[in-house]
Amino acid sequence: MMGNLRRLSVGASALAIALASMTACTTKTGSKSSSDSGPLEIGLVVTLSGAYAEIGQSHEAGAKLAVQQINAEGGIDGHQVKLVVKDEAGDPNTSVQRARELIGSGVKLIAGYTVDPDCLAASPVISGAGGVLLGLSCQGDSLTEDKLEPGYFQIAPSNQMLSAATAKVAAKSGMKDWQGLGPDYDYGHEVWSNFTADLHKDDPSAKLGKAAYVPLTSTDTTPYINSLTSALSADSAKHTGLYMSTFAATTIALAKQGKAYNFFSKYGSVLNVGGSTPTAEALGVDTPPMTFIYDYFDGAYQNATNTKFVDGYHKAYGASKRPNGWAYEGYTDMLAFKAAADKAGSTDPTKIREALAGMTFDTPKGPLTFRKEDHLPQTPVTSWSVVGDAKSPGGFKITSAEAIPADEVMPAAK
Repeated sequence: MMGNLRRLSVGASALAIALASMTACTTKTGSKSSSDSGPLEIGLVVTLSGAYAEIGQSHEAGAKLAVQQINAEGGIDGHQVKLVVKDEAGDPNTSVQRARELIGSGVKLIAGYTVDPDCLAASPVISGAGGVLLGLSCQGDSLTEDKLEPGYFQIAPSNQMLSAATAKVAAKSGMKDWQGLGPDYDYGHEVWSNFTADLHKDDPSAKLGKAAYVPLTSTDTTPYINSLTSALSADSAKHTGLYMSTFAATTIALAKQGKAYNFFSKYGSVLNVGGSTPTAEALGVDTPPMTFIYDYFDGAYQNATNTKFVDGYHKAYGASKRPNGWAYEGYTDMLAFKAAADKAGSTDPTKIREALAGMTFDTPKGPLTFRKEDHLPQTPVTSWSVVGDAKSPGGFKITSAEAIPADEVMPAAK
């Protein structure tokens, strides 16, 4: 499909000249053939405003770095890549609107979305239009099960994968009682349910206690802190762990507001599934001892692609800037589009879909395969522990890091 041509109110000869000129520099979208010239436009729909703007900013930073590196090496299918960035503001209605805007302008290769409701809303719109959506941070199990769209592929580990990994970490912690604290939408409830089932497999003697859920829009976390601590014994730190699935602003608020209640010190282990290093960067010396279980931590992987990512990130954004899991997702989405186009020999969305299913490509975490049956990423889950430390850069230090292999966390294909 040719790029959009402006209507020109000129004579026939002038119109012919203008059209010829525009054909020579037309923009190439995901629906054009490989013979078209001009840049390849890829949509990037991220949360750039609101409480979770830091997530979208990290997604964008990673994606832009990948595009810069890809373009320096010749682009995709012989074309320079141009990102078309849109803010979806963490709202499902806006997510759909942004998807339609991109599709309407001919952009059908799209990376996007922060939370599951946004992916669930936009995925059928993009897929139904013949496009491809590479999810960024969306993890809901339904996205790759009963609501799987043929054009949807996932970069982040699913809720089942994250919960399986977290259960393994919990079973090694020595804690026998567990409470839960998560965001009040499908993700928060789903991962707690998965965690409880997986923990009983890894540690049948473990006991599951109270769970509390914080609305995404809530800025006051004290009612949820009080709800959980009221159920704790005086010696809770000896035997009770806290399973958290909050992220970004909510986790930071819990740490800051919980300080007056000695909240985190009441637990012998704090596991934050879905959390990431920016939490510690924001809290500095006030970072409570906790273990993040999520997609990526740069110190857990040693390979050429990770080195290229980390070194490139430092060069682009400063030596003190550490690439986080969200930057990894933006970066890896672009690598996936590049690998699929190379495999297909085309940027046609239909051929990209066919190439992605079952495709293996290199990422900063090592090889990633989109499982053909459900488009899940066969990829490790990363665990790393942090604690506030005034003597360390940024006021916190990493005390351990581990990559939990994909074959230990992948659910059976359905």
